[in-house]
Amino acid sequence: MDILELHAAKGCDALSTHIASFAENVFASSKKDGKDDQRLVLLVAFLKLALPLLQRKVVASLVAALARFLDANSKTLRLVTYEALDALSAAPESQLTADALRRLVAAVLDAQSSGSLEAQGPVAVYAVRIPAQALVRLAAVNAEAARDLLPRVVSAVCSHIATDNDRVQRQAARSLLNVLKATLTPEVLETEGTFEDVARVLASLQSLTSLRFQGAWTHIFPLIAELFRFYGPASRPALEPILVTCCELHEAADQLPQQQQGGKSAQALSQLFALAAGAAVEALGPRAFLEIVPIDHPTEIVSEQRAWLLPVFRDSLRMAQRGGELGFFADVVLPMARACEAGAREQSATPLQAKKLQTRAIQLWTLFPSVCARAVDVDTHFKKIAKVLASAMADKRYPELRLAVCQGLQNLVKRTRALQKSVTRRFHRETEDAEVEDVEEDAEEDEEEQLDEAKLARDRAALAKFSGRYVPLLLSFVEELDPEKDTERAQVLLDTLEGFASLAEAELIGSTFKKVMQKLLEATTEAKRVETEGAGSNSKRAVKLRQISHAQMALALALLAHVDDANVALLYRVIKPYLLDDADAPMQKRSYAALVAICDSHPKFLSEESQLQDLTRAICESLLTCSVPAKKMRLRVLAHLIRALQAQPATDGLAEKELVPNLVGEIMLCTKEANGKAREAAFELLVAMAMLLRARDPQNGLMEFISMVLGGLAARTPHMRSAAVICLSRLVFEFGREDPSIAQAMPQLLKTVLMLLHEKAREVIKSVIGFMKLGIAVLPKDQLEQFLPDIINGLLVWIGESKNRFRAKTRIILIKLCRKFGYEHIAALVPEEDRALIRHIKKTKEREDKKKSELAAEAAERRAAKKNRDAFEEFMADSDDEGDDDEAAAMQVLKRKKDLHKKQKGGKVIREDEDDIVDFLDDNAAVKNIFSAQRGSNADEESDDEFQMTKDGRMIIPGGEDDDMEGDSDSDNEDKIKQDVASQLQRMGLNNNGKNEKGSRSKRKRDDDGLNGREYRAKKAGGDMKKKGKLEPYAYIPLDPKLMAKRNKREAVTRFGGSVGKRRGKK
Repeated sequence: MDILELHAAKGCDALSTHIASFAENVFASSKKDGKDDQRLVLLVAFLKLALPLLQRKVVASLVAALARFLDANSKTLRLVTYEALDALSAAPESQLTADALRRLVAAVLDAQSSGSLEAQGPVAVYAVRIPAQALVRLAAVNAEAARDLLPRVVSAVCSHIATDNDRVQRQAARSLLNVLKATLTPEVLETEGTFEDVARVLASLQSLTSLRFQGAWTHIFPLIAELFRFYGPASRPALEPILVTCCELHEAADQLPQQQQGGKSAQALSQLFALAAGAAVEALGPRAFLEIVPIDHPTEIVSEQRAWLLPVFRDSLRMAQRGGELGFFADVVLPMARACEAGAREQSATPLQAKKLQTRAIQLWTLFPSVCARAVDVDTHFKKIAKVLASAMADKRYPELRLAVCQGLQNLVKRTRALQKSVTRRFHRETEDAEVEDVEEDAEEDEEEQLDEAKLARDRAALAKFSGRYVPLLLSFVEELDPEKDTERAQVLLDTLEGFASLAEAELIGSTFKKVMQKLLEATTEAKRVETEGAGSNSKRAVKLRQISHAQMALALALLAHVDDANVALLYRVIKPYLLDDADAPMQKRSYAALVAICDSHPKFLSEESQLQDLTRAICESLLTCSVPAKKMRLRVLAHLIRALQAQPATDGLAEKELVPNLVGEIMLCTKEANGKAREAAFELLVAMAMLLRARDPQNGLMEFISMVLGGLAARTPHMRSAAVICLSRLVFEFGREDPSIAQAMPQLLKTVLMLLHEKAREVIKSVIGFMKLGIAVLPKDQLEQFLPDIINGLLVWIGESKNRFRAKTRIILIKLCRKFGYEHIAALVPEEDRALIRHIKKTKEREDKKKSELAAEAAERRAAKKNRDAFEEFMADSDDEGDDDEAAAMQVLKRKKDLHKKQKGGKVIREDEDDIVDFLDDNAAVKNIFSAQRGSNADEESDDEFQMTKDGRMIIPGGEDDDMEGDSDSDNEDKIKQDVASQLQRMGLNNNGKNEKGSRSKRKRDDDGLNGREYRAKKAGGDMKKKGKLEPYAYIPLDPKLMAKRNKREAVTRFGGSVGKRRGKK
């Protein structure tokens, strides 16, 4: 193959001609009686690899020659032929002419029409895939020829979808999609949809929706959905019948018969039909869809049978290819919603009918967000529905409409915000230096963006025109809610308010913001007055005032990004007192959130030195009054402060004197918070503060900060001491390898921390062990050695039986020390009573290392054995006369693997016999029924073969190894097999040889003589029966001297096995 690939790359045709000539001669000389099938299979298998590499002039003749075997009598020959043609049609490098492709498609189709093709299995898959692949390639070189073959190919592929094979169904659906995309473009379908060949194709597709193909609907309706998406608006009118059928099937899903195999429920079928209908909505648009499948009804307003389309519209309009249309919502949806609402208010309507109509009206309104997601007519049609939207939000009878309308308005605002991004991008590109050769390309891009910007600007203006009405309306809605209780609804309203605030004029937003601040101050002042008068904070009046203040603060946050600097300063003055007041925790949390929003949206706020100093002092003063819910936001404010201080030049030492010393303790405690995000923010802030002090004083700044952290070790509470050790570990981890001052101070730091090992607080010990691990990794061996006695003695205190929580951690530390200093050195430092632990660690480590080495050696042996086995199998696979032995060889390999698995598995197994019942409730069941799987080789060999049974149910036990030693093993085994067969035939009365009739009769007489207990056997039931005046039922082997003879040894064993050895519970 390498030579053939080289010839194909160089364009040489000598080898291709030789291969083709040889193959054609073999094909011509082959006979039809099947004697040459083996040779033909091998040759076609070779051509499977060679055909994609052969030259163009020989491929066509070989395809014609191979076509003879598509309907061959030999299944193997047919299969390899299809595989060869599939490889040829699938390989992109194969050199197939248009004529060769046409002949290939025709040959496969003719073979299917001959009726010799299997309906199941891999041949059917190839029969579906080959024509599709060839037709796709033919369409690229000769579209007219592909159109001629298209109806036959589609019809043949559709016929295969009716099979029960899921793989064939999936491949057929995929092939249909590829063929139609390549040969029947949207333009062709739209202009030539009535042509005969296209009509035949559409008829075949329409037939797929019949009940005959119900078993393949799982693949058919996703195919139909993909076709609708591919053809888009061109789907109409060609695919209209299919769409109508889908809707009719959905309406009759409950009455459809269930499949015999793999039957689907009515709900699953309905989902398939809805999938196709949703794709049609995306392709055609809602107007065109409703023209084909109307949902209105003269008496029901919305047809009950078609009401399932409303959720389909809601999900599909977001992805409509032509975008949503507000005009459709205004002209079609709104009149239906009004009619439903009017019908619900009629006096003749029953309560049930009224409720149903109200629900239908809400369903129609839920289409509004989907229409707005990709609305294309905002500039022309929004003004038609703006007043209706405001009325709907204010309608208290339908509170659900408020959220639906707000979501739609948010979608409209998000689209217009793309204008600002486009302008910013173009501004950056214009400010950059550009070469002269790129001027024309930039001009073209500017023209395209100008078109988009013009449309977006018109949409933005249309929405901004009504912002003056929507902003006060949304403000009133938010004031009615409590943001702490109605969180989700309030957030939707606030997001919508923020969006329209970005469109409104600055004067409107400024005046509105001042009104919000005024209401906030009035509410808080009145609340304090009520509390001071003795009414208490839990009175109804105080609760109402707090609710008002919370709502006003939420409104301020929504408007904050769009106000000027003066209003930002006003907000800061209003919220500053709340930083020192923890009586209203939600209000304090929102105040910190407002500070974060100010820092995010107004960077100039912290650029002024006076403002920065004032905020720093306020943050330091509010240290003791910060509530738990506000800690996360407070940390974010501190992060902004640290970044602002880093950007400011060092002037008055504000950071070193006030901020860091006052807040380092708070940051340390925050590293022990239960909230993971709060802990991570605290660690990031800790590192930022260290970097700030190091930037201000490169020589001593970092060590001064570490000294502040070390002060936490002297705290009264174990919680603070543990936090100090954790923070110290993080600082050493961040700066220990890059800052020499920490490396120099590390021995003293470790000595200080080790003193905490004798504490009783577990959280402190846990932190110390973590720092100890860090010290072992950072310190060199010579510096760490002096701390070994303190480390070991401190760890041994926590390794007792009552301190199991740290046993694993301390053991890990000891293992690290043993690896670094050696087991003998560590054992010398350990007291005598604890040296057993070091010995145990050493032995355990040696066992682990030994096990790892053994596993590595076994893995290497397995790889080597697999390599040898693969090489041997590859060598033996070239043999011509082993084709019939592949299955037997495979079974032998599987048996060897099974035996090896049984030998390696070991353990205990239950002794079972298919005729026995194992009594698990028996006290001695474990003794009698369980035995070890680790047995001798002879037992393992015999365990896989069951004993032979006589006609009356007795076992035939073969001889052991002693019999095999009496003579030649091959001849003995053959004689034994003959004797076993003959004796069994005699017992069963099937030996017609006259010579043995006498012996057979005498044996039966001897068996029936009653001496072995057969007279007690029940005739109409299982087991034995008692007889009056007789002994208990028994069975034994009579003392017959003849059985002691060597030649009768096997018979004696057989008889003994049939009567003795039965355990309790057996019959």
